[in-house]
Amino acid sequence: MRISAVVSERTMTRHRLFLCLGILSATSSACSMVVDSERVQCKTASDCTSRGPAYAGNVCTDSVCRPDPTWACLNEQNTDDVASGTVHVVFTGADLLSQKPLPGISLTLCAKLDADCQLPIAQYQSNQAGQLDVEMPAGFDGYFQTEGDGIYPTLFFPPNTRKQRASSTLPMVPANFFGGMFSGIGASVSADRTVIMTTALDCLGRPAAGMVLSSDETDESTTMYFLQGGLPSKTAPTTDDSGAGGFVNIKTGGAVITSAIAATNRVVGTVAVQTRPGHLTMVLVLPSGS
Repeated sequence: MRISAVVSERTMTRHRLFLCLGILSATSSACSMVVDSERVQCKTASDCTSRGPAYAGNVCTDSVCRPDPTWACLNEQNTDDVASGTVHVVFTGADLLSQKPLPGISLTLCAKLDADCQLPIAQYQSNQAGQLDVEMPAGFDGYFQTEGDGIYPTLFFPPNTRKQRASSTLPMVPANFFGGMFSGIGASVSADRTVIMTTALDCLGRPAAGMVLSSDETDESTTMYFLQGGLPSKTAPTTDDSGAGGFVNIKTGGAVITSAIAATNRVVGTVAVQTRPGHLTMVLVLPSGS
């Protein structure tokens, strides 16, 4: 019975081949389209989008339309189990301008809902090399409160941490620089307001260009900016390759930041942060599903 099935399949395949060859002179385009559609679908991304809604967001890879890995995670369902245990991450506190490591920086782990960090989870101090070996709960969804001589107090909101990660840098803004860092766009910070600095990331964890940001906590006193060539601009329509932007003179007491792809208006991610007078807030906006 198994042999018969194999022979039957071979026979059907041969018949299909003969059929296509036999009618080639009359319908060569039809047979060619069947083969070519499987082997060569595109030359450019626009060739993919022109094929219909099923190919929206596809890119042309090796002449085949495939989902763009840049935003592939937006179509995936997050199935991660609840994280448990602890993780270690080594951070280096460094001056934003000089990139020099900063010793003696105080870092406090705070729960996200603890707006004033009245119940700290743990506290650390950077060593002479500016390093902080931070232990935190797996899946930590809070923030770091950082303070030190000569730096502006900052609330860092790291990505949700589920496993040990490579060392990374915590950029510290010099206190004497903060007041004028947005003077180029005519923005200043009132005593009862603050600044949120963001970096929008794609599904591969890279800074994303062509993004827009929004927050319901902005008003007529707030200036939104995007970094362009290393400098803030209030006229740039989207992020550049740095993925960086933010809000100057935004209301304090908490904010929700949303990132979206400007070309399609598709929302990529949202993140809630704490904001306080006299404290800068820094946050990465990750895609949902990543």
